[in-house]
Amino acid sequence: MKNIEEKYQSNPHLAKAAPVISTIKFKTGSTLTVDEATGELKVISKNQELQLMIRVLEEGVIVDIITTELNINATEQLNLSSKKINIDASEQLNIKTGGNLVIEAEKDCLTEITGTNKNIAKIQKLTATLGNVELKANDDIKLDGESVKLNCEE
Repeated sequence: MKNIEEKYQSNPHLAKAAPVISTIKFKTGSTLTVDEATGELKVISKNQELQLMIRVLEEGVIVDIITTELNINATEQLNLSSKKINIDASEQLNIKTGGNLVIEAEKDCLTEITGTNKNIAKIQKLTATLGNVELKANDDIKLDGESVKLNCEE
């Protein structure tokens, strides 16, 4: 303990406050640690794996959650807002709604799929509000319908 106190007294930036580390041990074996000097709150599992870390920085708060399952339930509305949002699923990503799905982008939209892309709906509509509709295939382009109409309004 003396070494820690000497460290804080010798550094004028750290000397303002002595380090305060609070620890709570849960029945599950996990430990909650709050370190006022670093501005970190951590939950460590009984296997010494980091489960939760909250860092309070001058720029803002950073929250890291490492868990097998995370559930967020909002009865009315859930809003996410950021400069960038990344979703990375190693096996499968599902988006489901009981109502409409609206995707809006002020700039370009790019979808890259290494497998097959299927769009299934009662009616398919593709509209270019300015410019061409371009279809390009490395092989054949196949149109299969009861009738294929070109240059008509309906």
